[in-house]
Amino acid sequence: MLTDELAAAPITDAEWKNMSELMSELRKIQRDDLFVPVARLQLHYALNQIKRTDENDKTELNRLRKFARGVAFNIAAFTWPGWDDTGPISNENQKLGLSAARVALDFATRAEDITFNALWINGAHELNAKNFEIAIEFFEKARDTADETSGKKMASGWVALTELLTDKTQKKQTRLDEAIAELRQADANNGEFFAQQIETALNVYTRDE
Repeated sequence: MLTDELAAAPITDAEWKNMSELMSELRKIQRDDLFVPVARLQLHYALNQIKRTDENDKTELNRLRKFARGVAFNIAAFTWPGWDDTGPISNENQKLGLSAARVALDFATRAEDITFNALWINGAHELNAKNFEIAIEFFEKARDTADETSGKKMASGWVALTELLTDKTQKKQTRLDEAIAELRQADANNGEFFAQQIETALNVYTRDE
């Protein structure tokens, strides 16, 4: 039978490691267009592993779910236009990214480990889809999840950005400026980096106005 052939055998740990290295190399050479389909293969492998795992083995299931959450997050992150550091992202891939964000959150929920990133990436894609109220809800949940002040300030900055995109008034622009300034002050090491991400997203979503 075909299933008895070595070529049709399950992926080994060594092959799995090679796939992860391949994804890293694709990032180094800025082939993000190839990163996403490889990540999709990785996600499907994780899904198959979950299906094959005993339902009573909660430890292994949660390990796989957390891994799948991370892969889905990567797909969502690489299909979000707000970074403005890649070429144009097709509408199809943007829809894929929104779906991947939802998948990441689903696995996080199943693993009983809902992270800041899983919530944030959902907010980012809902913002991209102009579902502003839903985006704000996700950013607020991310803020509630954050352990550190800097994380809370960052989430507040995304809330302020989304509120501004919902209704562009000077008052909301001022609130966003204040939120970004607070973020920079709250984290001496990474505050500037995270603040610039919000400013970049603002530019992306207002540049055609």
